Amino acid sequence: MNSILQVVPSFHAGGVEQTTLHVANALAEQGFNSFVVSEGGILTKKLHPSVVHVCLPLNTKNPFKIFYNAEKIKKIIKNNDINIVHARSRAPAWSAYIAAKATGAHFITTYHGAYGQNFLKKHYNQVMALGNPVIVASGYMEDHVKKYYPNAQCVQIPSGIHTKFFSPDLANQAKMQELKTQWNLDNASKIILLVGRFTRIKGHKILLQAASQSAFKDQLNIVFVGDSQNPKLVNELKNQASALSIKLYIHVDEKDLRPFHGLANVVVVPTTKPEAFGRVTVEAMSMCKVVIGNDLGASSEVIGTPEWVFNHNSVTDFAQKIDAAVQLTIQQAQEIGIANRLRASSLYDVESLIEGHIQVYKRILS
Repeated sequence: MNSILQVVPSFHAGGVEQTTLHVANALAEQGFNSFVVSEGGILTKKLHPSVVHVCLPLNTKNPFKIFYNAEKIKKIIKNNDINIVHARSRAPAWSAYIAAKATGAHFITTYHGAYGQNFLKKHYNQVMALGNPVIVASGYMEDHVKKYYPNAQCVQIPSGIHTKFFSPDLANQAKMQELKTQWNLDNASKIILLVGRFTRIKGHKILLQAASQSAFKDQLNIVFVGDSQNPKLVNELKNQASALSIKLYIHVDEKDLRPFHGLANVVVVPTTKPEAFGRVTVEAMSMCKVVIGNDLGASSEVIGTPEWVFNHNSVTDFAQKIDAAVQLTIQQAQEIGIANRLRASSLYDVESLIEGHIQVYKRILS
């Protein structure tokens, strides 16, 4: 039986880990021997009973530990007749690459992020371009990889979400009514939603600036939903909104985003750092929402409509896109939302992600 080993630093709830989980479980269900090596995390509990998880201290850049981990992975490969080693992050990838080369296992990678590049980083990052193939989540990422590593053998497999879960029909109506009361909405109110961790690269401050320039400023209700890990930034955002006279509502550590999508008129993704894919964008599209993103990274590629993509250097352009969105009639917004859900379901569903990986593995094994 063919055996496939995926290597990630840790196994918490990030996008890389979620993809690893989906693929590992699908492999087990389809009769492969499926292995995951990581430092551990909450997602280990969601692995299929047949998936073998091995704990190693992979979340490190220490050269000595990288070689230590390589020796450990080498033993795992030999003891379990691993055919394919699939690395998904840089430091663990070096360990996996050394082990694969020493044992003759096939080495592939997924280049998950548009990593920063300088002389040292280019050499550190290059392990992610040594896979055969190098899986990328978007055309933007393929261009990024080819720019720095022209010989990389790229294969595009877009990341995916559970579009059946992110369905407007499944939004909790009681929670939506609770939020409406909490936000004191009237018929003229327009809700602009930003979902994402409270980090400076997610563009919260840019949205507040754009809202202050909107012709519909008095009708806008800005909603941020994220984690509770950065109270300093949260306070800064509250102060900025107050100074600009913007109505701002902040919700942290929400387990279910669907009621927030259900109430939103527009979902915005104004990230200041290029993203390899844009899971938040696709989730909003799957929820039948009008989505505004910028021209950085894969966002415009995922949205697919230039009309809703703004120049990342222009707050004014962002404000104008918001104004165009809030002026849509109910029917126009519904038509855009339906088209967005169709695009998300056809291109970015998790089943397509899984099938893409299975086909890559099968081609290698054959």
